[in-house]
Amino acid sequence: MDRESRSEAEEWKELAQKLMTHPHPEGPTSIDLFLGRMPDEWGAVPMPPGARLSGGALHSRRRQPMQIEAIFESDGDAKSVLSRYEGALTGVGWAVFEFGGMRGGFVPGGMTGVGQTYRQGDKGPILMVAALDGGADATDVRLRLDWEMARHLPDMHMHDRAEGAERLPALSPPLGVPLRGGGGGGSSGSWHSEATVETDLPVPDLETHFSRQLEAAGWTRLAGTADDVAGWSSWRLPGDGDWGGILLVLAAFKADERFLYVRIASGDASNGGWYSSGMTAYRS
Repeated sequence: MDRESRSEAEEWKELAQKLMTHPHPEGPTSIDLFLGRMPDEWGAVPMPPGARLSGGALHSRRRQPMQIEAIFESDGDAKSVLSRYEGALTGVGWAVFEFGGMRGGFVPGGMTGVGQTYRQGDKGPILMVAALDGGADATDVRLRLDWEMARHLPDMHMHDRAEGAERLPALSPPLGVPLRGGGGGGSSGSWHSEATVETDLPVPDLETHFSRQLEAAGWTRLAGTADDVAGWSSWRLPGDGDWGGILLVLAAFKADERFLYVRIASGDASNGGWYSSGMTAYRS
């Protein structure tokens, strides 16, 4: 097929696939985009009942699938959509799969929903599902079928022994304030999250905004102060153990940007190794 006879859509698809192909020590990864259909590699994994497929991407290396990402739209709220899909999955042998890790920290505002991870027995890929409320009684369903994660499960099971990850709550910025760079990590007994928000809100107001969320999670404020450049507060966490936390809000870099940092630590934190964590699903 020569260039003149190819459609513009085909050219855009080819360009996108080239841009998303990256070198890797074990061989280059390739991307195949799909619209309105699932690739053969998806196999017999159930589809979300009643959902409409938009499309997605198949990531491969050496002609072996690494992961498939797919986007659907479904009627109903996020919780009911996830519940229906879980029923379809469990009916053919899939079960909830927990592997630990940090779920809290700074997350974008205005994105509410639920997420869950599944696996069929103790072999094969892992399926991650995120159902995000899209408004007007519609839900955006994101699926990720991941062979690469299953391959690294022996290392990831270390997360199950990492204490304290569940103690860090999700923290959302004020309505309409964009958040970027969210992420974090930690070890047994020490976890942190950091992000940047694009806003010129005063530091004291922003520190108060996040402090209220910590208080709602049962944290007890011990001390703190804030001025035009920096705000900080120290906290005692609820539950067993001698856990403390610190919240920082800084306006030291750009006039319309604020840097956010929160950390929790146990008084007897051990040096149990370090783990990174990213946001994969949003929970209400």
